[in-house]
Amino acid sequence: MKKYNYLYPVLLLFFLFNSCSDPVTGNLGNMPPDTHLSLFPDSIISPGSTLRKIAWWGDDPDGFVVGFRFSFDSTKPVSDWSYTTKNDSTFILQMNGNDTTFRFYVSAVDDKGLADPTPASNLYPTINSAPSMQFNQATALPDSIFPVATVQFTATDPDGNATLRNFYWSLNDTNHFNPISGSSTVMTLTKDSGLVLNSNNSIYMRVQDNAGAYSKIVRMPSDSTKYFFVRKVNAKVLIIKDMPIQDMGIAMGYFNSSMDTVKYDTLDLRSGNGKFIPKIVNPMFIETLKLFNIVIWSSGRGNNTTDNANFDLAQRSLPFYTQYGGKVFFTTGFPNYTPTEGSMINFAPIDSISSCSTPFLSNVTFVNIDNTYPVLSTSILVQAVRGLKVNSSIPVIYRLPSTGSPCIDSSGGPVMMIKNVQNNPNIILMAVQVYFMNGNPLSSKALLRKIIVNEFGYN
Repeated sequence: MKKYNYLYPVLLLFFLFNSCSDPVTGNLGNMPPDTHLSLFPDSIISPGSTLRKIAWWGDDPDGFVVGFRFSFDSTKPVSDWSYTTKNDSTFILQMNGNDTTFRFYVSAVDDKGLADPTPASNLYPTINSAPSMQFNQATALPDSIFPVATVQFTATDPDGNATLRNFYWSLNDTNHFNPISGSSTVMTLTKDSGLVLNSNNSIYMRVQDNAGAYSKIVRMPSDSTKYFFVRKVNAKVLIIKDMPIQDMGIAMGYFNSSMDTVKYDTLDLRSGNGKFIPKIVNPMFIETLKLFNIVIWSSGRGNNTTDNANFDLAQRSLPFYTQYGGKVFFTTGFPNYTPTEGSMINFAPIDSISSCSTPFLSNVTFVNIDNTYPVLSTSILVQAVRGLKVNSSIPVIYRLPSTGSPCIDSSGGPVMMIKNVQNNPNIILMAVQVYFMNGNPLSSKALLRKIIVNEFGYN
């Protein structure tokens, strides 16, 4: 045992000599990060929607991960892949057919800009879901229209609405579909689109997604036994029947007699609780007005809210119509209440409606301020008449007589009728129902001839 003790000092010197030698020197280099997906590579994933949320993370052995580069195309250099600092994202996988499998790649990037050279990846099989669409029934077409039909619609796709490619429409059958943009929400058809005049019509639509899948076909009207009738335009003049139902007979008798040499069409805003009013003002109602050169908007007494003119509809349409070149004779009694002026008249050059009301007119003859117009007198008792207030530059045609009127001013009785300019006017406004000013039927004929032919240039 003693002889082995001599070996210990030798071994100790050997280890001390080696421990004092130079350490390993040189730069080991930046180690790349490693990347992981929330699902293991090539794990079985059930086919699903093209709308996919994919999550990932990374770790770095000698630093920290600052972001990720990802792509569905491994042929691109990693430097050209999309970059994010997030750990997940939702993708809409653009399909070219009903079934497609996508491979996703993601590579972590460390704080020195080095990307994982072995990106994590996985397969994501998808099945396309067909889109769906529907018409907006709140804006359904009236039963009867002139040849302008505007419809609103919406569509959805379970794979994301961004996948909607085109809508398709067809008139009166499902054999002649025409495409419009998948971003559309409204469409207007005319006779040039194929609306059949003086006949029943229907509209069919469907939507297609990027993968080529179609929705079910929908129809307007939705009831397959119903249609909308398209009326042919037969005249240059349109009479808008905005008077109370109880006045319809006397009003249309007046126009039939006074316009016996002028052809006109009519649009009824009152019958059936307004069922013939287009629900979409712009463009449908405005474009309907544009089918005519002249509009006579004949409204009611204004004694209560049910008798008032459709001022809101007029406000939203007539400025566009007159800007287009249309000409308007608007005749109405004004309400007893005082609404915001802008909501009642924005298409005629008046300052306001007089707050003073003449209780009634009976056997009253208007005062001619413009002597080129015929003398007019009442044919029936007219209640609660309110005049117009205008500035001195506006041509006044008629006033009420000062005698017996509680509403006279320094210029005389209340203003009853004006035009916007002296020559070639496009707005004439009368503050009483014209069909109640029929004391002399010959004067009524002369009045409408003066307005339609001489002022508005009808031929």
